[in-house]
Amino acid sequence: MVLYLLARSLHDNDVLEGLDKVFSIIGGMSGLLGLALTVRAVRSADGPAGTRDGQADSSGLDGLATAVEQVWRPELHRRRLANPHPLPVAWTTIGPPIADHWSNIRSDGDPTPLNLDDCLDLRSPDALHQVLTDERLRGRVILLGEPGAGKTTLLLREALRLLRARTPEDRVPVLLRLPTWNPDEQTLEQWITTQLATEYGHRSPITTSQLLPLLDGLDEMPAPRRARAVQAINNTFDPDQPLVLTSRTTEYLDTLTGLPGTTMAAAAVLELTTIAADVACAYLQRTTNRPGDWEAAFDRDTDGRLASALNAPLWVDLARLTHTDPHQPDNQPGRLLDLPDTVTIRTHLLDRLIPAAYPDPPEPDPTGHTWHRADADRYLRNLAHHMHRRNTHDLAWWELVHTLPRPIRLAFGPAFGLTLGSAIGLAFGLPLGVALGHRLGLLLGLILGLTSGIAFLAEGGFTFGLAFGNMTPSRRQIIWRWSSRSFLRRNGSGLVAIPVVGLVGWLVVGLSGAFVAALVLVLIVLLAHEASTSLNGGDAEITASDPLTLLRNDRRRALANGLAYGLACGLTFGIAFGIAVGLLVGLTLGLTVGLMLGLTVGLTFGLSVGFVTASWGPFQYARLWWCMRKDLPWPLMAFLADAHRRGVLRQAGGVYQFRHSLLRDRLI
Repeated sequence: MVLYLLARSLHDNDVLEGLDKVFSIIGGMSGLLGLALTVRAVRSADGPAGTRDGQADSSGLDGLATAVEQVWRPELHRRRLANPHPLPVAWTTIGPPIADHWSNIRSDGDPTPLNLDDCLDLRSPDALHQVLTDERLRGRVILLGEPGAGKTTLLLREALRLLRARTPEDRVPVLLRLPTWNPDEQTLEQWITTQLATEYGHRSPITTSQLLPLLDGLDEMPAPRRARAVQAINNTFDPDQPLVLTSRTTEYLDTLTGLPGTTMAAAAVLELTTIAADVACAYLQRTTNRPGDWEAAFDRDTDGRLASALNAPLWVDLARLTHTDPHQPDNQPGRLLDLPDTVTIRTHLLDRLIPAAYPDPPEPDPTGHTWHRADADRYLRNLAHHMHRRNTHDLAWWELVHTLPRPIRLAFGPAFGLTLGSAIGLAFGLPLGVALGHRLGLLLGLILGLTSGIAFLAEGGFTFGLAFGNMTPSRRQIIWRWSSRSFLRRNGSGLVAIPVVGLVGWLVVGLSGAFVAALVLVLIVLLAHEASTSLNGGDAEITASDPLTLLRNDRRRALANGLAYGLACGLTFGIAFGIAVGLLVGLTLGLTVGLMLGLTVGLTFGLSVGFVTASWGPFQYARLWWCMRKDLPWPLMAFLADAHRRGVLRQAGGVYQFRHSLLRDRLI
């Protein structure tokens, strides 16, 4: 529009015709390049080469095994699950009709029942592993238990035990959280593929027969989904497919009641038992360095209230955490006997966790932040409230935007569009007005640039507002790279576009400069694409497994994408605009003005788009909203990491969770 009015003002129809041809060429080249890059993106989304017929090679399976261990081994230590030794837990065997017929459970078809009762303790630390690898069974186990019985802990420890014993030919044990699956939207195989990509960064084709699925948390799924999940697991996996499934006992039995005649095919069913009083007392004596206090408390427990309250790993561990420091007030184990019943004792332990984790006066965390107890309690309660309202146990930083009121969330698009449009309008209009050299030109350039920028980006802003926050961060880190061989091999098809686009330009306008423009345009885009894996997540091989690394990786990706595309767009637009202006005022001056203007507009636009199209941008917007209301701290990720260190939160791959769902519900 600006160039058209400028040419008309000079009454130069030849210039106007030349500009029309130049921009026709640029439009055609942009369309061809857009089509080429789209085809490349689709091809890269299909995953790396090297696999055929959906089969992953052994190196791919080894990579997945390494990723699973990298995700969960640090969490084993952070949860203090072996402090200094695991808490002994035992289980009993449940037969038909809750379990399948023994002739189906047993690998040899013998209908004789097996007694799989055992205890995992110092004398038999591999008891569960021995059940899973028992040659008399098919390797399929259902692990049931009451809330806090230690199902997830056992599954986590067994996943790492299986990885430690794995050979290259063995299946890869993968810990998968069933609450993330909606059977109405994804098949079981599709969900597993998605989880392997999002949780472990594994995108190579793989079949379920190469996995040993460890499916955790059936009870956390809504009741209708639980029934469909059980049916899907039965229908998808054949009876010789090893797997482990965990659930609360009541929810599992209710699910089977709603599916008459249905059991988990060929799976042995184990139910975790309660912890005996002497076992709990001995563990607390050993782990809290106050053996006399705990011995006295259990000796005074004549009616068994304390023993009944501490009969599961969750409650024993909470007792350990909240009654370790003898100098804290109201911290004597004997005072638990002053409470009237088991429910009150357990509620007291949940309530004592935050005061025990955040002492008064406060102690700074390893990063130097200091969290006062009252502030930490308020922040955690707000997070618990939002998680409960969204019916989720996962605290994912990229989903914080969904906790915003809908009007605030939708307002982001127009606000972003108007702000960025104004910036680009000024960046476009002011240099143009200066180039024209008089006030009318300055005013005209400013008005036209500002108007077009606001109109374009306000319209796009509504689209951003509607789709705002629907991105998930890539688990793959950016790898900066350069190799001439890699560039030629990977971008041969793109390089072919240079003579093709240049030839089209030469045939249309007879300009030898069309080849130069085509060369610059194609090379800029290809070099930006080749410079790093930020524009092609499928090429990176390093996975990001924890929330903080995910955030840093996503921020780096947003900046890299913004700079790459900003430079590409800026240089392309600058050269095109410079040639057009050069036809009027001279090529040297035109290219100088064009490049300055193009880089300013391109970088502004590129960085802004990078901000919006990554998960990091919406997170900053949501964090700003909640911090202005003082509902969450500004260094939110530092607070969450510290809460994880203190034992209030736990980490499940790239998300945080409260130590137990009972704690989340208690904080509401």
